[in-house]
Amino acid sequence: MLLSMSPKELNRVDVIRDISERRLRQKDAAELLKLSRRHIQRLVNQYREQGPAGLVSLRRGKPSNRRYTPEFKQQVIDIVRQFYTEST
Repeated sequence: MLLSMSPKELNRVDVIRDISERRLRQKDAAELLKLSRRHIQRLVNQYREQGPAGLVSLRRGKPSNRRYTPEFKQQVIDIVRQFYTEST
């Protein structure tokens, strides 16, 4: 299985691995990654259960929850075209 990870996720893997190997404390990792200690604990648990794949975002490749509907986008384009003519 091929994993695609962002630089941020790769950094997280290194830090979480250091915690698992007891080279780093969770408190220090939380400051380093700018996350809460509780969130670090959740990431450590995921890492221990699933390995590096557990730290990859599950939202990757999925559309945003805040996206606009195609109908709304078309309405906006129609309004812009109505009031602003294209000049070449």
